[in-house]
Amino acid sequence: MKDDKPELSQIATISKGLAQGSAIGLQAGCLGAGIVIAGLLLGLWLDGQLHTRPWLTLGFLLVSAPASVYAIYRFALRAAHRVTARERTSKEDKPSL
Repeated sequence: MKDDKPELSQIATISKGLAQGSAIGLQAGCLGAGIVIAGLLLGLWLDGQLHTRPWLTLGFLLVSAPASVYAIYRFALRAAHRVTARERTSKEDKPSL
């Protein structure tokens, strides 16, 4: 009777994919949060310097939110292209039997 357990190479491939996906997701989340926090801090600082509280803070927050979504989108596309290119080259390097 054949065992239905996956092979060790399949488990390694799945684990590698999960690790790559988790790393990309964590980096994208930090990128988005960093952009919004930078907009908030810049707006607070400018409001303090120009005594326009809270208008510049609100403005920078409103601009930084869509900017962070766009940056995350671009980052995810670049990461996906890198992963597929890496997979393509690793398949080409393997000798065929």
